[in-house]
Amino acid sequence: MAASPFVGRLQGIAPARSRSGATSVNSESRTSMYRYAFTAVCTVLSLTCVAGSQGAETDAIPTSPATHSSEGAPPTQQFSVKNTFRNICGFCHENYGRKAGKGPQLMATQLTDEQIFNRIKNGMPGRMAAFGVAFSDDQIQLIVKFIRNLKPGEEPQNP
Repeated sequence: MAASPFVGRLQGIAPARSRSGATSVNSESRTSMYRYAFTAVCTVLSLTCVAGSQGAETDAIPTSPATHSSEGAPPTQQFSVKNTFRNICGFCHENYGRKAGKGPQLMATQLTDEQIFNRIKNGMPGRMAAFGVAFSDDQIQLIVKFIRNLKPGEEPQNP
């Protein structure tokens, strides 16, 4: 039985040699290296962009106009419920919770404040993530207040 001409190529892949006898990388290996390098660069860039965007809050409210520490740190900022809701909760609760999306409409919900607080803090397995680690109890209270103040046709405001 005769061996296929491709079997020999697959078994004996070796770097090509130039006239001087130096080893060079064949085009298939070079393509693989470029693909790997491109993937690595894209991964690093995407992680850098995600990490940089997490600190950028356009609706954050400064506690005071020029509060700088002696080390030259940026001014401290209050928790912006509206911005947080838009960026985190808005993925499932559309239009700031005034419209059902992947999650239910929150405006005019029949749940009590305590039930909403517990749902945000502890989540609901298979339906909603727990945010008790991400937010303090005071911040969750502000989110509950934000939800309670939602009105149809009015732009939501920070409580």
